Amino acid sequence: MAKEIISIEDIAITLYRKNIKNMYLRIVPPNGEVKVSAPLFVSDNDIAEFIKSRREWILEKQKLILENKIKAPLKYVNGEKHYIWGKEYTLQLIKNNIKNVLIDDEKSIIYLPVPKRSTIDKRKSILDEYYREELKKAIPAVLDKCTKIVGRTPVSVTVRKMKNWGNCKQDGRITLNLNLAKKDPICLEYVMIHELCHLIEFNHGKRFKKLMDEFCPNWKKIKKVLNE
Repeated sequence: MAKEIISIEDIAITLYRKNIKNMYLRIVPPNGEVKVSAPLFVSDNDIAEFIKSRREWILEKQKLILENKIKAPLKYVNGEKHYIWGKEYTLQLIKNNIKNVLIDDEKSIIYLPVPKRSTIDKRKSILDEYYREELKKAIPAVLDKCTKIVGRTPVSVTVRKMKNWGNCKQDGRITLNLNLAKKDPICLEYVMIHELCHLIEFNHGKRFKKLMDEFCPNWKKIKKVLNE
């Protein structure tokens, strides 16, 4: 595979020539890099015309990525940055004869034990399990604090991967997103109070917001931190 950097219509292109049949275009976060994979037989002129025909689309995608600060997908490789309770750590892969994820707080390093030739999904699952256990350990103290604030106690609190930060069922079961273990601990308190308030008011109407104002006065600021 040959790689070269070219410029077409004032757009920097990272071009890969491969033994493939079709041409492919990608705009990659976080800086909107333009990557083109082209068959070996395609001419420079054809590549230029391909880019020109998609120039407006490329510029729109780059603007979207930069304005929304879209991050590149995590690959769980050495040197990558990850977070535990709001603090940034550098990921370091190690041989899996050590079973547990190890944390060096002084050097801000996460040592992740992985098998040889591990996939992204496998590395992710190992780190996700660590986050799950971290969150489970943190829940009892936070739940005790927040139930005293709100005056309501859930039937149960469980942890899983989910789209929302938290969820409360009408029967009193609360579920929390394991990714809360990546965030500042105040975010866990906010989400816990939010879900406990649903035991009083199940929707997000005016009464619910008044409850949040009462039990977590700075909830709007915390919500912004959580969603960054």
